[in-house]
Amino acid sequence: MELEQKIDVKQALRVFDKITKHGEKTDEGWRYRGLTASTDFDGYTVFLNSPKVELTIFFHNKFTVDYRNQVDLDEFIELLGKIDRS
Repeated sequence: MELEQKIDVKQALRVFDKITKHGEKTDEGWRYRGLTASTDFDGYTVFLNSPKVELTIFFHNKFTVDYRNQVDLDEFIELLGKIDRS
């Protein structure tokens, strides 16, 4: 499956919102259920990080994702889904 089809930006933004509302504030951002959420200085770019994956969402819902292997990405996407449904 293409990467663009696997990442649901709207879902990721909902997860970002949950993390900032329910997570613990740290120097790196907010931590919740294995993910860290943060923003750049103006809030237009948001970051969702696990220990193995970094998702960066830019203005107009463009994104990049950095990961080591497909398994890491699949686990990250699964975690996004679990947090979104909780």
